[in-house]
Amino acid sequence: MLPLSRVVAVLALATAVNGASPTTSITQTYTLVPQVDAAPSLTPTIQDSTAPNPQKCPGYKASNVIENDQGLTADLTLAGPNCQAFGNDINDLLLKVEYQAKERLNVKIYPKYLSAQNTSQYILPSPIVPAPESDGKTTKSNSDLSFDWSNSPSFQFNISRTSNGELLFSTWGNVLVYEDQFLEVKTSMVPDYNVYGLAENIHDFYLSQNYTQTFWNSDAGITSGNPVDGNIYGVHPFYQETRYHSGKNSTSHGVYARNAHGQEWLLRTNSLTYRTLGGSIDFYFLSGQNEKGGSTAAETIRQYHSGCVGLPAMQLFWSLGLHQCRLGYDNLSMIEQVVENYKAANIPLEGIWTDFDMFDGYRSFINNPVSYPVDEMANWVDKLHQNNQYYVPLIWTNIYRENPTNPNDTYPPYARGAELETFIRNPASGDFYNGNNWPGFSVWGDFMLQSSYSWWANEIKTWHDQIPFDGLLSDLSEPASYCVGSCGDGKLDLNPVHVPELIPGEPLNMDYEYPEGFSVSNKSDAAAASSAAASQSSVLQTSTPFPAATTTTLGRTEPTPGVRNLTYPPYVINNVQAGHALVKGTISPDATHNDPANTTEYEMHNLFGYQSSNASYHALLEVFPGRRPFSMSRGTFAGSGRFASHWGGDNTSTWGSMFLAISHVLTHMMAGIPMFGTNACGYTHNADFDLCSRWMAMAAFFPFYRNHNIRGTIPQEPYVWSSVAEASRRAIAVRYSLLNYIYTLFYYAHTEGDTVVRALAWEFPNDETLKTTYSQFLLGPSILVTPVLTPNSDTVRGVFPGIGKGTRWYDWYTLQEVHAKPQENVTLSAPLEHINVHARGGTVFTLQEPGYTTTATRNNSFALLATLDDNQYAQGTVYFDDGVSLVPNATKIVSFTYINGTLQAVSNGTYHVSAPLANITIAGLKLQPRGVQFHYNDKMYNDTSPSLEYSNGTAYVTDLAQFTSHGAFEDNFQLTLHF
Repeated sequence: MLPLSRVVAVLALATAVNGASPTTSITQTYTLVPQVDAAPSLTPTIQDSTAPNPQKCPGYKASNVIENDQGLTADLTLAGPNCQAFGNDINDLLLKVEYQAKERLNVKIYPKYLSAQNTSQYILPSPIVPAPESDGKTTKSNSDLSFDWSNSPSFQFNISRTSNGELLFSTWGNVLVYEDQFLEVKTSMVPDYNVYGLAENIHDFYLSQNYTQTFWNSDAGITSGNPVDGNIYGVHPFYQETRYHSGKNSTSHGVYARNAHGQEWLLRTNSLTYRTLGGSIDFYFLSGQNEKGGSTAAETIRQYHSGCVGLPAMQLFWSLGLHQCRLGYDNLSMIEQVVENYKAANIPLEGIWTDFDMFDGYRSFINNPVSYPVDEMANWVDKLHQNNQYYVPLIWTNIYRENPTNPNDTYPPYARGAELETFIRNPASGDFYNGNNWPGFSVWGDFMLQSSYSWWANEIKTWHDQIPFDGLLSDLSEPASYCVGSCGDGKLDLNPVHVPELIPGEPLNMDYEYPEGFSVSNKSDAAAASSAAASQSSVLQTSTPFPAATTTTLGRTEPTPGVRNLTYPPYVINNVQAGHALVKGTISPDATHNDPANTTEYEMHNLFGYQSSNASYHALLEVFPGRRPFSMSRGTFAGSGRFASHWGGDNTSTWGSMFLAISHVLTHMMAGIPMFGTNACGYTHNADFDLCSRWMAMAAFFPFYRNHNIRGTIPQEPYVWSSVAEASRRAIAVRYSLLNYIYTLFYYAHTEGDTVVRALAWEFPNDETLKTTYSQFLLGPSILVTPVLTPNSDTVRGVFPGIGKGTRWYDWYTLQEVHAKPQENVTLSAPLEHINVHARGGTVFTLQEPGYTTTATRNNSFALLATLDDNQYAQGTVYFDDGVSLVPNATKIVSFTYINGTLQAVSNGTYHVSAPLANITIAGLKLQPRGVQFHYNDKMYNDTSPSLEYSNGTAYVTDLAQFTSHGAFEDNFQLTLHF
């Protein structure tokens, strides 16, 4: 093993030679965090055969039941001796059942004596995470849902539909367990149940019946990538279940469990078990029923968004463009060159982002004065803005703590926060909690305090006064800390310290992994990479610069009456961090906040990203008064979509990761975060031209579209490979032509709770064959995307749902109708630079000629595309506003219908759309039209002007711009085809 001094020398030399880190004005001291800070290794309870079975506990008995039209209340009393399965039993509980809305029923169970018997039992406050409320008019008699209960042998309850008695949730035959550090509710499930959701997970969209979803926000690991089936950045305790009924209409419903504690959901054959480490039982049951009486997954999701967690924020129009970022842009010149390279390759680039390369000593809000000087940076951003492009930097929620022995080590963001005493604390010392992150020993804002919101807003505004950025990405907001406990106590004189692992791109931490199939298409490069990886591994075996800390194995802790073990609770969740301990990789659960109750991180951990991104959102409102904030956060919780967008974090450059990106997107549509996407081409490991071509094309149909990768890997900007550049240009051309369609989807997500990307099963809810289909997806209701998800392929297979039942599909590029059998898996041609996109019949699309930026696109002429269904009918809607205002001064909605040979447009609203309407295309005609008539602005235009052409079932009407020069949709219009 190399001595520390030797490691420092090696790292310093390699930095100078390889440019692994930009020059900084702050001296970085490479000091190992002592091994005594390591966390013990634990066995997750679900893997521990010796763990007690909570269902052997006695449960509760209900008494003092008071029932009225709005619901019921009751006392619940422990029905036997204390069980203490994984905590101290709470003897007396309160039950409150409320019919809150026609489609929503709430069941709350919480301790009866919060101020006396159970002062430590934390009930999630509504001011932090809003709790759904009653509409004041729903009663048991007009609710979609019914609550039934029994005391035999102990308290148990059912939730069923009032319309047909369908049982949705049943604890019958199972006991309720309620302890100070462990709650359990177990429901029986129908055979072969179909459950979706429980974001955030890297897993199949269809959740299997042998799956455990652990919820504990975690920085899963920058070098290895997101773990499959492990807990990562978000906690969204909501699932949706669909049932198919042998040819009859399917039914769907949802369950939201409002609790922010660490928790697990155990999906097993015929049962689903909900376990948390504390808090209350606060279930919201959603009927999924719509106005027509049916119940669908889509309606269930709308009910969750609009009634439970809040409708998502409306996005800026420009955010829908392509963005580029990389950890590895070591100076401003490099990033300027990236923008120029995009332009030279004619690949539209909307936004350029910086990772923490720009920071001085890895410290948020402080530019490196050598590599990213403030004045030069500000001038460069101004030039971006002149070209209608945008800049978004990363910030960290960890705040470097100054070295008290070094008078030159000053960090104003810390000093200003310390003066307000607004940081999370270490209860053992009363001082701020000192964790370890990229800058060194660090502290974290306490967003239980208003002072933290004010301090955070001031830091963001101060930085924006220097560099006029356009939005923010909050990273490591799980929150992440790379040591165990308050490890900086007594060591602040060592600051800044190196994180206790090699940083990506440092010597001995180069990434030599490539995607599957690389050895076929790049045989010599694959061999060289394999050799380099072996050499690096050999060196690491004998000279590991940061040796793995030794750990002790800690058995499951036993409940102690009157005591809560916050750092090692008796129930061990399957935390993805090494050792499975809650104290690993984050602020310790026993750290305290500064609110009157001194709430601990045990209760607040999963809310840190939620609260800090809320602070960023409101800070940006101050920076940009009246403008929608663009705020992106890695740590999320249920309801984060009201003020934050999200991305998929540290995914890998593998075909499997690309495939699972689809389910990752779909679960976030369910979670109410529609502005979501994964890093195109992957973040960790190396992409190749095959993977990156396919991924850039697929990601063009995700809501958030960004290419981003890590230091220590090869560059993967789309212009690096000619094939990727061409695939990107083609896919972006489709995306940008559809920007108004996508923006309208966001409008309906924001106003009604709709989804932007959709599972095929949501749009075709009665086709059971689609329940596990997610190698394809829909953008809105009408754009079907079939990406290639395997290496070295030139074909792809896909289904075309609804065929045989009135639905028609058209190739986007040729407008030729797809001829397939119902539920047939069709083989489609898919050359490397092509992605299969199909338009759904029955739709009117509002298109624009794609430009280099979204601004240029918005100024280009419009076209309408009507793709007809079996009844020669189509409809569509488009929404317009200025694309930036929080509350637009003017809006416009244009509705289109095509029926009986006539396309009619009806405009409502005052927003002025200046670009003309140039063309109208109608595909799927059964007869060839003989002429055309266009009625606009009280004038009638016939046959020769406009121009009409016809080919293979498609009519092309052109030369309309001359009639609509003052704005495409300033007036209602009508186009009639004569047959």
